[in-house]
Amino acid sequence: MKAFHENRSYGEGLPVQISRIRNINFLAHWHHDLEFIYVASGLVQVGINSEMRLLKAGEFAFCGSGDIHYYDNGSADSEVLLIIFNPRLIGSPAGWPEQRGLLSSFIPYTSTRGMGMSDWEQEALKELAAIMQRIEQEGSIEGEQTDLVVIGLLHMLCGLTLRYVPVGASAPKRSARSAAHLVMMQELLHDLEQNCGLPLTLQDGADRARMSVFHFSRFFKNVTGMNYNTYLNELRIARAERLIVSTNAKLIDIALECGFGNVRTFNRVFRQLRGCTPSELR
Repeated sequence: MKAFHENRSYGEGLPVQISRIRNINFLAHWHHDLEFIYVASGLVQVGINSEMRLLKAGEFAFCGSGDIHYYDNGSADSEVLLIIFNPRLIGSPAGWPEQRGLLSSFIPYTSTRGMGMSDWEQEALKELAAIMQRIEQEGSIEGEQTDLVVIGLLHMLCGLTLRYVPVGASAPKRSARSAAHLVMMQELLHDLEQNCGLPLTLQDGADRARMSVFHFSRFFKNVTGMNYNTYLNELRIARAERLIVSTNAKLIDIALECGFGNVRTFNRVFRQLRGCTPSELR
């Protein structure tokens, strides 16, 4: 799992990443790049800016620049098609969408099952899936003028997304407050990753957000899909994993460096989150 502010590196060629991922799990994070998600099979829990959905095969979501999002596959078997790219490819160097009047990042628009999707939603999913699959195909063949074709398809993907995702104007005060909370969470997630080895507490997070512990705890879980301490432990264990496999440092030293007070707690949390002990990984 990765988290916080992800600075994506594309290497040579177009700044586009096209991938199919089975059983995706990814901590809450954000980036400037645009991210489009199509569920090819199974069920995947997707959270975007406090809105969470359990998407099933054939459904769609997207993340604009700066949106905080996460994936939780749980125990299900799933496959998703992800297309991630720099917004400058569609002429938007300052981020996209430029006007944040979108009411949802998901199609279908509501999580209500049983009533069925509208004809409009079904048409949207059909067109968006076709474009994403065509982009995937073009990205794999490297044919003549592939880059130009892919850029054109990305324009179409964004245009259709804006056509089919509902828009509306929210109250200015509420919109400004939501934007401020989003920026605060972006900064907080970055700080947690940078300083997860310190003895950070829920109260520290609440103070950083200028909220009560009660409201901060609820807000943090709504945005990230997990409680504050679990998120922090995921960061610590991910850092510990890297140190275990890449260094010869003693486990007690790794435990202390990653924010655990003793080896016993380190072992317990590691087993809880990874299903094995640190020594078994090494």
